[in-house]
Amino acid sequence: MALHVRDVKDLKRMRKRVYQQMLETRGWKYRSFLRYLRLFKYAAFAPTRGSFLESYYVLMRYLDDIVDGDIPVPEGYASESAYISEKISFSLNPVHPNDEADHMLLYCFELAKRFHENFQEETADILNSLLFDAKRRGKMTIFSRSELEHHFHLLDIRGTIKATLKIFKDNPEKYLLLEPLGTACRYQYDIEDIEADLAAGYVNIPREDCEELGIEPTDLMDASSPKIREWLYKHAQEGLKLLEEHRRLLPEGNFSLLEKYTFLLVYELPARKVFQKFISETKLEPIDHEKIKYSSE
Repeated sequence: MALHVRDVKDLKRMRKRVYQQMLETRGWKYRSFLRYLRLFKYAAFAPTRGSFLESYYVLMRYLDDIVDGDIPVPEGYASESAYISEKISFSLNPVHPNDEADHMLLYCFELAKRFHENFQEETADILNSLLFDAKRRGKMTIFSRSELEHHFHLLDIRGTIKATLKIFKDNPEKYLLLEPLGTACRYQYDIEDIEADLAAGYVNIPREDCEELGIEPTDLMDASSPKIREWLYKHAQEGLKLLEEHRRLLPEGNFSLLEKYTFLLVYELPARKVFQKFISETKLEPIDHEKIKYSSE
């Protein structure tokens, strides 16, 4: 389905609107990332790939904001999960677009065709991870480590890394070499977003860790709880180890200089800064670690 010039202008307005919302609500988090997105166009001499990256990232942020409740669910949908479910179906069979998100995805897919790539598989992975969040929002459900790893690591991290490698004209199967970096970034977000996540009813602490550290439902009501802080402290330590694993694996990928700089500036350094800052500023309190048991249901 070809887009008319008028449609492209509308999509660029949507992209600008979402950019502005991102800067107004979480400018501290996204300003440098958006700057690197635009820099990629010129550093890589790849305006089409750069336009794809900008548009695709904005679309995923827009959908993520709907899931998180930062943007109202569009009219005609009973819930966030119903909306994301439809986006998954559309991504697999992109015909008859219903709203601007569908048109934006079509635009992204058409841009991808110009540099001979297809992002349907990666898009489905990322959207299924968003669907997981949409279904658990507000419920404070505690999931097992394997469940969280499936949705965060297998879907979100795999989908995001493989899409990034395709944009860089690289082999998407190299994503396994970048999984430690992707997981470290996931840990970074866990630390940065702990208050907002718990307030929204998202528990990203595995059931096994809750049981080991004696984290009870009352602790999950307060992000500053000593037990929550201890979990985050260990998370930061594990994150630093993952970044060292990333550095060890990186030479095996034979990545381009642009890729290496992107991994370093956009992902590794911000994550390392968060981990080191949290560790240096956190003084752990003595805690009675009375182990508890959660139901697996």
